[in-house]
Amino acid sequence: MSVAGSEPSVAEFAMRLSQQKLVAEFGLFAMQQANGLHDILQEASRVAADGLQTRFAKVLQHQPGEADFLVCAGVGWQPGVVGHARIGGDLASPAGYAFRTQRPVISNHLSDEERFRTPELLARHGIKSALNVVIRGGDAPPFGVLEGDSTDRHDFGDHDSTFLQSLANTLAAALEMQARQEARDRLLHEKDLLMKEVHHRVENSLQLVRSILQLQARSQTSTEVRVQLEEAASRISAIGAVHHRLHAGGSVETADLPSYFDGLMGDVRQLLPGDDTARPIAIDSPQIALPVNVITPLGLITMELITNSLKYGSGPVRVTIRPVAGAIEVAVVDDGHGFPVEFDPAMSRGLGMRLVRALCRPAGGVEIDRSVPHARVVARLALD
Repeated sequence: MSVAGSEPSVAEFAMRLSQQKLVAEFGLFAMQQANGLHDILQEASRVAADGLQTRFAKVLQHQPGEADFLVCAGVGWQPGVVGHARIGGDLASPAGYAFRTQRPVISNHLSDEERFRTPELLARHGIKSALNVVIRGGDAPPFGVLEGDSTDRHDFGDHDSTFLQSLANTLAAALEMQARQEARDRLLHEKDLLMKEVHHRVENSLQLVRSILQLQARSQTSTEVRVQLEEAASRISAIGAVHHRLHAGGSVETADLPSYFDGLMGDVRQLLPGDDTARPIAIDSPQIALPVNVITPLGLITMELITNSLKYGSGPVRVTIRPVAGAIEVAVVDDGHGFPVEFDPAMSRGLGMRLVRALCRPAGGVEIDRSVPHARVVARLALD
């Protein structure tokens, strides 16, 4: 150790450079999200021992509401110490004094100390000198103390104190980052649980409305009213299927188009009555992700057009979905004779076509392709 005011020796200068390098390397280690809290605390202990050229170092975590510290990480200690041993946290303890005053404490001769008592853990391991610095907590209370201990060094000095405090400050920044990440993870988990509960309640509500409409339909003597109620119940089922498929996708913002419609068609099959389940449905869609506010009406439009094809058409149902300028286009084709010449989708009073028109607005629309000998209807859902 150099005398105050004198130039440091070559060995001491090299040691200081080594300490700076150790702190920098620890900073990189601590900021990597893959490293957990225990790994970071343990690495801080190892770096402290290396930088102070000692066998022993430890992280002492303050126990709120208690008068001591827990040895939560450390190197050099006997088995059973880390994670279990306690150190006094009062002013008569070197670690306690550093924690309470938030100033480094150097004890180069613990056996002759009049300021502090020697903790039993240190005496048991033959520790002769110790250096303690506080691990500050930013806006939160200090985390605890970082301590380097030696059985043979008696010359801990200011440069050692500066090194250990720099290491402790870097550790404190890493702990703060860990705390923020844990808080974000908790919020995301709570948000996920909340969204699942919302989806579950919406599905239950839709199922309840569907059941009420079906009960009302069975009680009607008028065939026309009964059919309308059954159609309304069927559309509620379609809305429920669209909602369920969005939730099953795992994202509340976007959905992958092919995966979404593959799952949706499986849901549609369960809703089809009688022989409709025997007619094949093929969907051709590009590998793109769409926002939920687009894919929800797109799913409803597609289901409505498929249902219409199954109801009035014949043969396989072929669906093509593709992006066009400023819109998503859905074309549904079957082998039927097509729509009557006088049918105009813009003037149709049928609930299904009116629903499709409403979902395609404001800039989209529905048209019948009369250039083909079979049935082909095209709907465009505007993206803006």
